[in-house]
Amino acid sequence: MNVPNTISIGRLVVLTPLFVVVLLVWESPFWALVVLIVLGITDWADGFIARRFDLTTDLGKKLDPIADRVSQFAVCVTLVAAGIVPMWMAAVLLVADLLLGVTVLVTKPGIVPVRVIGRLRTVLLMVGFPLLLLIEWLAPTNGALVLFGLAWVGVAVLLHAIANLDYTVQLLRDRRAAGPRVRADRAARG
Repeated sequence: MNVPNTISIGRLVVLTPLFVVVLLVWESPFWALVVLIVLGITDWADGFIARRFDLTTDLGKKLDPIADRVSQFAVCVTLVAAGIVPMWMAAVLLVADLLLGVTVLVTKPGIVPVRVIGRLRTVLLMVGFPLLLLIEWLAPTNGALVLFGLAWVGVAVLLHAIANLDYTVQLLRDRRAAGPRVRADRAARG
């Protein structure tokens, strides 16, 4: 187990549950914001360290996106439970991730390459969720700020759905295109 993989596991088993406890049990938007920032930093750090020090592994390539999705969904559901975001946002994240997850299981593509829209939605979500917590901590009754934060996250959630749909369509196209090649290879081996 190398350092980047340890960081990813720490995101899954320590930081994500800690975020839930801090916001729902302690009811502290400030400390939830701190934990969320640390989650974001560790998300960046594991990838940076893996690439910079040539510590990229097949496990890490699979573990990092899983940690991303689990923490992202847990954060959104926790924000719903705290009354900060509407339920539809968590529902869209869940449905989009389930669609892509089932497609990955069926097509077994190995590593799914990240596309520009995927990076954009990640950045918007990584800014949007902390923004909502900052607003909840400093100005929870400021309707204009709350609306701005929700609009930001709403756009990010919709981009998440579009990105996952794009990945799903591409994986299915790749599988369909690979079908004739696989049959031709089998026939040639005879």
